[in-house]
Amino acid sequence: MLNSHAHIDFAGVEKLESTNSCIVPSIGKNNWHAVTKFAYYALGIHPWYLEEHTTDDLKMLDQYINNNNPIAIGECGLDFNLNINKKKQKIYFQEHLSLAQKYQLPVVIHSVNATEEVIMTLKQFPSISGEIHGFSGSASQAELLTNMGFLLGFGMQITNINSTKLRSIVANTPLEFILIETDDHHNPNDMLKVAYVVAELKQIPVDKIIEQCDNNALSLFNIKTKT
Repeated sequence: MLNSHAHIDFAGVEKLESTNSCIVPSIGKNNWHAVTKFAYYALGIHPWYLEEHTTDDLKMLDQYINNNNPIAIGECGLDFNLNINKKKQKIYFQEHLSLAQKYQLPVVIHSVNATEEVIMTLKQFPSISGEIHGFSGSASQAELLTNMGFLLGFGMQITNINSTKLRSIVANTPLEFILIETDDHHNPNDMLKVAYVVAELKQIPVDKIIEQCDNNALSLFNIKTKT
């Protein structure tokens, strides 16, 4: 089962560097090298860590992508819960999308209280595909994003029976646009919990859920084989 978004490098690269059942996004220049030890990784600057970076680091990111073999650009995006200048966030997000376009790679997007702005920005880059990880937008935004070809990542939040809005979005989103993730850790048991909830909400056998979500990730990130 392929975890579409897990920061397993936080748990110790040496311990987990053989893990190839996870897509590992980076958060900034301080862990770009660490994530390259994994089979499947993305390179980018997370909005939480923008204050640790300058525009020169965007040039460095471009070089790092060119010299390595990421399967995606990210984690990047917008987080309007942060006390970080929104203009700076938008500039960095647009630069990541430009890199995704340049290298013809999908993008891994972090979006918190900013889904409308994310959608408006993505419309400026119609050739780009990617994942809205930890989706937290509205049902109409979910529909619009999937119509644009973007996949939506869901994690342990949907196992909470009180997350009625999110669970309804899962139920109504075509399975071909759903990815399963754990975000800040990698626990196969948690992956299964999420898969079982998706199966319950969609009234589809869990093995079919796992197969399709794996195929979704393999296709989006252009992964030829999964071992």
